[in-house]
Amino acid sequence: MSGPASLHPLETILTVGLKRLLMWGLPLSIAMFVVPAPGPNDGLLVYSLVHLTVLQVVTFGLVVELTALTDQPWFNHLNKAWLASTASLVAVVVGFSALLTLATSAAAQYETSLQFLQLLSSLDIAWVVAALYIGARKLWDRGIALVLGSMILLACVASIALYLQTVGFTESGGWLVDANAMFRIVISSDTIAALLSLTILFAATRSVQRTEQPRPHS
Repeated sequence: MSGPASLHPLETILTVGLKRLLMWGLPLSIAMFVVPAPGPNDGLLVYSLVHLTVLQVVTFGLVVELTALTDQPWFNHLNKAWLASTASLVAVVVGFSALLTLATSAAAQYETSLQFLQLLSSLDIAWVVAALYIGARKLWDRGIALVLGSMILLACVASIALYLQTVGFTESGGWLVDANAMFRIVISSDTIAALLSLTILFAATRSVQRTEQPRPHS
């Protein structure tokens, strides 16, 4: 018989991802179209940061909802089956975050360069949080993973907030690029977050490989 139980995990995450995209994307886009982004001197900083935070909380919720699917590897013919499954989930989550960001940023009527900044920020935060949560859940437990994922999410948003507060916006409300501040505040923070996430993820991969080592026949 065919049915939900017979779906490959990739089909399941794509189906759930589409449902969550519609569930969150439509109301958020409508709300931001009705109340578009204000000018740079009228609250744009707070508006854009709240928007980014909401996007990442929704994306994190999708990760939490779907991570249990990686408990059984999807690609048993591969040497690192669990890592391949995890990478697939992270990729879907990043795509979800990108689509949600594009739709809501357009609805908010951001200046084009600020839409691009929101998209870059969303992509960066989404993969770091997803990788960290999945790895920490496998190494320890769901509670620790939730705490660590939430902390890294807030830290990444905080780095964007510090950058925007330091540099500001263009007169039209666009992304004012300051290479020195970007490297000092955002890129350095992102590098630390990425290294932490990858360290935990690869440690979890090694743990899974040790557990799944084939036992010698007696």
